[in-house]
Amino acid sequence: MKRLILLVALMVCATSAFTQQTVQGTVTDARTGERLPWCSIAVKGTGKGTITNSEGIFRLILIPGHDTLVITYVGYARLQLPVTRLARDPVIKLNRAGIQLAELVIHANDEYLYNILEKCRKRIMRDKYNHQSKVYYGISTSTREQPIELVECYYNGYLKGISVDSLLFRNGRVGCAELDQRYFLTLNTSKAVSQLSLTRKYPDPHYPLIPLQLTGKALRNAFILTPEKSSSDMVCIGFRPRSDIRNYFSGSVWIDLKTNDIVKINLETVNTSRHPFTPIYPGDLLDEVNLSINETFRKTETGNTLEQVRFSYSLTYHATRSPQGVITPGNTSSRKIETHGILFLYDYEEPFILPRFEYFSEYDDYHKMSIIPFNREFWSTNQVLALSEAQKKELGFFTGKGVTLNFSESGHGRDFLDQVHYDSSLAKSYYTFWDSTRRITLNRSLFQNREYPPIKINGAIRTNLYRLEIQLLLDVTCINDSCFCRSYAVFDEWRSMFHLPWEAYTGTFINLYFDLYEIERRKMQLVLDSRKWTATQVDSVYQSTLKSAKAATNRYLGEVKTGENKKALEKWEEVVRKEIGKTEN
Repeated sequence: MKRLILLVALMVCATSAFTQQTVQGTVTDARTGERLPWCSIAVKGTGKGTITNSEGIFRLILIPGHDTLVITYVGYARLQLPVTRLARDPVIKLNRAGIQLAELVIHANDEYLYNILEKCRKRIMRDKYNHQSKVYYGISTSTREQPIELVECYYNGYLKGISVDSLLFRNGRVGCAELDQRYFLTLNTSKAVSQLSLTRKYPDPHYPLIPLQLTGKALRNAFILTPEKSSSDMVCIGFRPRSDIRNYFSGSVWIDLKTNDIVKINLETVNTSRHPFTPIYPGDLLDEVNLSINETFRKTETGNTLEQVRFSYSLTYHATRSPQGVITPGNTSSRKIETHGILFLYDYEEPFILPRFEYFSEYDDYHKMSIIPFNREFWSTNQVLALSEAQKKELGFFTGKGVTLNFSESGHGRDFLDQVHYDSSLAKSYYTFWDSTRRITLNRSLFQNREYPPIKINGAIRTNLYRLEIQLLLDVTCINDSCFCRSYAVFDEWRSMFHLPWEAYTGTFINLYFDLYEIERRKMQLVLDSRKWTATQVDSVYQSTLKSAKAATNRYLGEVKTGENKKALEKWEEVVRKEIGKTEN
């Protein structure tokens, strides 16, 4: 009986590591019943929260001991609500704030509005406080009323004031479908959108001009300002360019009159010639580019910071290549592309534990998704934005008529890119995951792998002519008091080097080296699976494994001499065979 009670207790503890209370609700306008999209939902007393999706629906994992939600939406009165209320009625009704035109009309001369805008710019420029947060990035792309891409990614965001300084990738997944035997992939939109600066001193070559980027005479000559809405503590100023509408944004900006903080800005431009998009292939063309960007901000204990960036764009893509990649002059294929997306920043100062892996710095979102494999524990606890019904239909479409990657255990690395027909001529994958059925072969076309002539080899120290780099990718997800770890051995071709001639034994030599890292990875995984570990303890195990792997491979290199010592090579083959049952041929 005692043993049974102990087993039950253990089961309860194990279950509690996964169990988290989740609430769901819908936010609407109290008067009209209209659903309010992109509304901020915060957990009072914490930095945690979420936003409603395009249908006004939110889903939120609660924090024990915190049972009050704070709902804010520009133009509406702030509302605090006990979580228990949602159990009785999941619909949250917001009342419009008392915002009108009359108060500002009295002061509505141009100079008054320009002064408000310049004070706001100064306030933004003074705020240099560094923040970090979790970031959700999601986009949906369609053409001819057919969905062709759905992407969700998570990052750690690093900010200076209200501007995103950098995004570091955590995990991502994608659904896509071909049209006219082609795939359309938005490769780096997350970077392009996050790096828009509202106050850049000099014009951004990738975006039209924004009023907050100008001061004095330049601002007054470039933009016409008009009062739109105001209250005792907030004003909304409309702006439009005096000329050259293709290179200037139109829109509106909400400013807190007491602090001069920016609250919200809407940016619109039609048929612009200044944008961050480029064709995938030389010879292809883009035109009819329309942009819409909406940014909202929130106050923190240290100042003002960015909360969300909603964006949409449409463009016409003129492809001069056939589906097989052959240039076809005079036979251009054109299609209108429409994309809608969001960057949502949340859990300030509580970033993700990033995967332990160093990848090529210029990689786009698709390459990053191919490197960090699907993580079930991560996705089960980090769906911060509820998918809309439209997105669910899109996902069903991709499941039936396209491909879905990283929604479950699936291929990664080159296998991932091959499934979306990613053209290797754009940027190849330099990382190969260990697989018992696959052997490493070096790409001799890479500069670091070109074979040196005998005279250069004979005059050099042999160990300076090659370098084999293996990374142990460690992906850690902590849920409550438990850390779940996934690990992979990955051959890093970008940082490896091999200038020696390829001999009959070279393939065996390189692959055995890779195998030794896989052996150490398996030992590490057994340790990490043996009991509960804190994130700090996991890192300690990881560092210890790196040292063990380095020691084992150094002994190996010292004995086999790049494979020339056949007897030693056979000895190490036997070591690998015993550990993982793999035989090199």
